[in-house]
Amino acid sequence: MKDVSPRSVQTPMHPALAFQRISLAACIFLMPFSLTLYLLSWQGNQRAPLTPLITSAMAGATGNTLHFIGALAASFFLPLGYLGMSLLGMRRAPWLATISAALSLVGWIPWAALMGIDDLAYDINQLGRTEQFTALWTYFNGDPVMTIYLIIYIIGHLLSAVLIGYMLGRLHLVPTWAAWAFAITSPLTFPIILVHNVVFQDILKYLLCLLWIIGAIPAALALFTNKDLAQPSSEPPLKK
Repeated sequence: MKDVSPRSVQTPMHPALAFQRISLAACIFLMPFSLTLYLLSWQGNQRAPLTPLITSAMAGATGNTLHFIGALAASFFLPLGYLGMSLLGMRRAPWLATISAALSLVGWIPWAALMGIDDLAYDINQLGRTEQFTALWTYFNGDPVMTIYLIIYIIGHLLSAVLIGYMLGRLHLVPTWAAWAFAITSPLTFPIILVHNVVFQDILKYLLCLLWIIGAIPAALALFTNKDLAQPSSEPPLKK
């Protein structure tokens, strides 16, 4: 006879919950592409001191427009996308998912404030760069408020990516290669800052964008298809 235990009965998902999952899945899918647009539209990052001032001037109207479209989109998609990836593990690993979600939100919320550094650089170039404006940008970039935002961003987004990748891989919600690809994205951002070699930095930027994409898409599909709601164990069904 068929299994008629409560475990075999599937309750239809409420439309509001379905909408939430589709929306978060869309954020997961779009976040790496918005970040890729942000990173690759400004060529020459880390090539010289006062990088945003110089890079913004080099980018031209098209490059700056694409850069800020990516930045604005990422400011919404990144915290919500990381949150959606964290919630994938809420049923099977609630504490790990909760910690990942908290670190994701805390780590990515400062992103919007940090974009003020790029925006100020663009405005200075539009008005005409002077020693006074350059000094203002330097002071703004290193003032206590921006420094606190930067520290929170570094710690939060670094730990959240590693924990999310570990969680999704351990729970087999995404393929192992996708979990590893996502987990190593944040640690790989440090060599871009520490190694001052133009070719190395450009190659690593393209690699990071690729890893973000191939790590996020399987997670978006898992949330969209409700893979996290599947039974984690396969006990023999009760028969009558």
